[in-house]
Amino acid sequence: MSKKIYLTAISALLLTVGAQAQSGRSTFPHPKKVIARSQYKPHVAILVGNNTPEGSGTVSPEFGVDVGYQPYVPFGLGVELMRTEVDTGSGRRDRNTVLTKGTYHFGGDIPVLRDSYVGAGLGVAFNPSNTSVLGGPLAGFDIPVTTINNDAVLSLGALAKYNFVGNNEVDAAALNAVVKYWY
Repeated sequence: MSKKIYLTAISALLLTVGAQAQSGRSTFPHPKKVIARSQYKPHVAILVGNNTPEGSGTVSPEFGVDVGYQPYVPFGLGVELMRTEVDTGSGRRDRNTVLTKGTYHFGGDIPVLRDSYVGAGLGVAFNPSNTSVLGGPLAGFDIPVTTINNDAVLSLGALAKYNFVGNNEVDAAALNAVVKYWY
């Protein structure tokens, strides 16, 4: 898959966020302070997917973990640790990344959209020859599969992101399946 496919998917999600369900519940929740412990929505997740480097590189598997919480409704903060191999066009190299993420979570009544989020990340990429700054946009969703008292306990979802990498390193798009456990 190319960078264009990932950017098209993210753009399509962003274009649909203006929708509002007939019930009147807005897709854009009003920002508010967290008043109950459950509103922090702490989570830990496993991510597994693929990494598509820019240019002539081939797709490689990617895996990692994500931890985060919601310090202010509907904004989330998280940290993602990922491991992949990147095909630079002249060879494959290991790449480990640490990405700090900020997200905005949608609401309302529209299936999938109410469980979706958009955001951006900023972090560091480590490979055998150097360390680089990276960052970029991301979009995803987490659909609850088990709940207790209307709070998600386990969710399944997906995360699409594009990482711009400094130091003349190869930029890459990623598409991951996500399994999250919510506390």
